[in-house]
Amino acid sequence: MKKVQSKIFSASIIIASTATIFFACRKTNSVSGGQTIVNMVIGSVAGHVTDLNNVPIGNASVTAGTVTTTTDINGQFIIKNAQLNQNAGFVKITMPGYFDGSRTFLVNNNAVNNVKIQMIPKIVSGSFTTASGGAINVSGGGSVNFSAGNVLSQSNGAAYTGNVSVPTFYLNPTDANFNEFMPGDLRGINTSNQQSILKVFGMASIEMDDASGEKLQLATGKTATITLPIPSSMQANAPATIPLWYFDETKGLWKQEGAATKQKNNYVGTVAHFSFWAAGQLGQSIKFSATFTIDTSGIAFANKLVTISRPDSTTTNGYTDSTGTVSGLVPTNEMLTMKVFNDCGENVYSQNIGPFIADTAFASISVENGSCYSLDTSQYVNLSFNGNNYFWPSFHISENFEAGSYTVIIGGSPQNLSDSSTYFEGLIFTGNTSPGTYPISLYAIVNGTATYQAGGQSYDSTYSYPTTIVTKYDAIGGYIEGTISGWIKIFPSTATADSFSVSGNYRVKRTQ
Repeated sequence: MKKVQSKIFSASIIIASTATIFFACRKTNSVSGGQTIVNMVIGSVAGHVTDLNNVPIGNASVTAGTVTTTTDINGQFIIKNAQLNQNAGFVKITMPGYFDGSRTFLVNNNAVNNVKIQMIPKIVSGSFTTASGGAINVSGGGSVNFSAGNVLSQSNGAAYTGNVSVPTFYLNPTDANFNEFMPGDLRGINTSNQQSILKVFGMASIEMDDASGEKLQLATGKTATITLPIPSSMQANAPATIPLWYFDETKGLWKQEGAATKQKNNYVGTVAHFSFWAAGQLGQSIKFSATFTIDTSGIAFANKLVTISRPDSTTTNGYTDSTGTVSGLVPTNEMLTMKVFNDCGENVYSQNIGPFIADTAFASISVENGSCYSLDTSQYVNLSFNGNNYFWPSFHISENFEAGSYTVIIGGSPQNLSDSSTYFEGLIFTGNTSPGTYPISLYAIVNGTATYQAGGQSYDSTYSYPTTIVTKYDAIGGYIEGTISGWIKIFPSTATADSFSVSGNYRVKRTQ
């Protein structure tokens, strides 16, 4: 079998952000007569769901509009043709053991919108009885103080008495991964119905649960006191009083409700219900967009990290969509620095921008892809044989390879295909991989020391090709998925080498 080398152009998602989030969406909703205008469009969203340690979360429920799917084993999902609010598309992730995750985004219905969401573990911080109330320390910082009184079931409004469990989590706005695990996109709507991006000085997720894990809420007229620590780097500029905001988990926006006062290094305020709560200010901003292509090829630099930094080093970011475009709100009257990164974290483009006083769009910007190969964790090949499990990410498919004789699935190490220590190649012997069963030839190098091959060789006349069952065959740009079973053999064959049963699965993008 001939070994095939090819560059892979795909994407992984990496987010880094700090306290001032001004690039969280592409534009604000129009407001007229006290009502937010809603324009529904058909859009697509793809994403990657992980825990706080970037471990993929599989089988999580994902909902956008009225369409629901689940994440795969690698935490990946895609939802197509969902009816979404163009100015505030909203995708929500639910998984037992975690607080709900979400992302709000401007829907480009001519592209695939990309998101990454880190899920926060739902760990009970303490409990209290409805008869006495109590104080609970928030995990990571801060507290919540419950007074004695009525508690209701969130689902049906029925009165609840007894023990209340309180899962909590403090979200530090200066955390490098804040933009990955915070909900929505930090667009806030104040009590005057003005909408812009929040500068957050503290945030927490707080829930009340009964013994079975069902959500509870405070009864009408009851309140609780929350304390949100102010990060040390933000304390000097923290105002004496600040609005409080809760996250609307239906619309995906932050809404102003109440206020907090600065007490030493904390903001303290009262709330009448529980969700994600934040202490923050609305800023002034303009709409900014930029489109990036690879070199002068015109190929979109899709699903790549773009950061914009203020002079005080606070930074926020966004992802290019499938057309290579990133858009959002940036602050007015400030010099900013925009940087673009490839999938290996290399800064491949940097430019000073601003100060802006009006909406601005940059035309196509050519960037170098850098020295690494792109890694798309939505694509993979998994194989099990000889007592071991092997995983190869970052794959590429070429249909009708060599005059239609077979389809090739190729891959290599995440950083460099020339690194043969993790090389894999599979050939499906047909020019058309529509759903069905086909012979497949395999070639794999593992740990840089052992080579395995299946099919297509004369060293064993009784050795047959393994088979693949193609279970999914999308249009170009979609995925081809399937399973593999049969036998694989050490190559070159030796007298003492045995054949091993092999099984596995794959998911690769169709490009032709």
